Amino acid sequence: MKKLFVNPVIVLTLIASLFFVSSCTKEEKIDPADLIGTWDMGQVSVDVKVGPVSLLQFLKTTLMLGDQEAQAIVDQITSEFSDIGGGTITFNEDNSYEMVEGDLGELGTWEVEGDKLHMTAAGETPVDDPLIIRNLNSSAALVAWEEEVSMDVDEDGTDDFTATVVIELNLAKQ
Repeated sequence: MKKLFVNPVIVLTLIASLFFVSSCTKEEKIDPADLIGTWDMGQVSVDVKVGPVSLLQFLKTTLMLGDQEAQAIVDQITSEFSDIGGGTITFNEDNSYEMVEGDLGELGTWEVEGDKLHMTAAGETPVDDPLIIRNLNSSAALVAWEEEVSMDVDEDGTDDFTATVVIELNLAKQ
């Protein structure tokens, strides 16, 4: 009878590959119950991209702007979003929320659908512009909002382009 020779290194490599592939395809499920409670709205980061490149790179390489002029435009655009953050947001079990930022407050309803967090302020019409839950556990969360905006860096309209603004907000449970 002929013996079959199998290299143990090959067998182990195949097994490890199967585990690796199966672990990569496993998606982490968002548990809406982790969202319930009061959260401090912490640091916000803003990233602006034109296609696959950063706005800064686009302004310098495509529109041929100088370093300082390009950076001034990026700073101006990102500063418009810098006041996001601070304050608290409370997600209640009845799917209502209350956001408090300084003297301002907002009430509304929330719903989680997959990795999307839909929030509708009281008295407002629901819009299909959800936050994306990038990470959520019982003590921390990272949510993002993306929007395509039309931009123009000169008055004559010759340098119009569309950019994607990505805002990420860190939340920490109290």
